[in-house]
Amino acid sequence: MNNCDQKMSKSEKFWDKRAIEYDRNEKKWEQTYNKALENTKRYLKNSDVVLDYGCGSGILTIQLANLVKEIHALDISSKNIEAAEQRTKGNKVDNISYTQTTIFNDRYKKESFDVILAFNILHLLEDTPKAVRRINELLKPGGLFISETASLGETKSFFRFLMSFLSKMKLLPHVVALKFSELEEMISKDDFQIVETEILGQTMQTFFVVAKKL
Repeated sequence: MNNCDQKMSKSEKFWDKRAIEYDRNEKKWEQTYNKALENTKRYLKNSDVVLDYGCGSGILTIQLANLVKEIHALDISSKNIEAAEQRTKGNKVDNISYTQTTIFNDRYKKESFDVILAFNILHLLEDTPKAVRRINELLKPGGLFISETASLGETKSFFRFLMSFLSKMKLLPHVVALKFSELEEMISKDDFQIVETEILGQTMQTFFVVAKKL
């Protein structure tokens, strides 16, 4: 097993354990998610082929499905994928396909997506700039990258300290304390033009960004 597979295995095990509590925890941030959802809807068209990077249990994926042609949703956790498939079936949605994998899977071809979504995942990656470059590679020219990211670097709160400590103790996966400015600069320099930004939430601020591939 190579290093990449080992990291994926560790993260997969963590998120598999969290999958049972995922929906309950999502409700804590319901107001922020709803705002991100409404912002995202304004940019979607019924002809769009969408990639949902880090789909979790499919809560947001399903709510956007009727606005686009199809969604290819991926997550590292098999338990999240199982939960998402069950929820999708229960909601009688038929234009979402789920895969347990990473965004670097060769099944995803260059310039094959109109929109790529990345909600609450960029701050959990070992190499966020590499992931952003991959997103740019997969988008069609003029395609949109829409993300919402926890910006732990903006505060010295106990929550930030706790997240960092638990990550170092290997009780959480890798966590990056990104600042709004760092995230915006990271996206901008990878052949993206920033279209919209908004700071969401109060207790736990997140950064909503829409960027267009040049």
